[in-house]
Amino acid sequence: MRLFLAVKFYMVAYPFEGRLAHQTLGMLLTRRLERMRAKPLGFVASDYAIAVWGLKDFSKLFKSGKPSLEMLFDEDMLGDDLEAWLDESFLLKRTFRDCATIAGLIERRFPGKEKTGRQMTVSSDLIYDVLRTHEPDHILLQATRQEAAYGLLDVRRLGEMLSRIKSRIVHKPLERISPLAVPIMMEIGKEGVAGEAQEALLQEAATGLADID
Repeated sequence: MRLFLAVKFYMVAYPFEGRLAHQTLGMLLTRRLERMRAKPLGFVASDYAIAVWGLKDFSKLFKSGKPSLEMLFDEDMLGDDLEAWLDESFLLKRTFRDCATIAGLIERRFPGKEKTGRQMTVSSDLIYDVLRTHEPDHILLQATRQEAAYGLLDVRRLGEMLSRIKSRIVHKPLERISPLAVPIMMEIGKEGVAGEAQEALLQEAATGLADID
């Protein structure tokens, strides 16, 4: 009989930039770690800190420089990484619905024919997909990206923070949880990341079940 027990590793950072900026940072960090084969499992953000956990020892990765902390927290994540994440998320579609309604492309209240929220979503999603395919630089799509980036994700504040901490990140490997990290560690498990780490856990669990049989 094989006992299934996955060892997890944790990284806690203290940017003190607010929950909104930290949530955006968490999504971008886990995306970057996944691409670097660091097998992240998830993240959680608070007003003052962010915690990321995964199946690989982050301290060893940083020590080897694959990736280095400077590389991981480089402000270039607000370029292609942000664009790619936004394109894959539902955030842009939700934001586009508001922009399209304000622009008059979608009428919710029409005499005798008031649309439900579901109908408005279907209409806005259809317009969004058509514009993205045939006119990706349309002014409404530009407005949507700007609203999502600066109104909902606090990208400006995050960008200023990433620029400010260049070459100033202090890494402290710890054997146990520090008192300052306890509150954020209590929140772990709220945001998962689908990727290589999840596949590894499922494979390990399947192997364990096979051994039991």
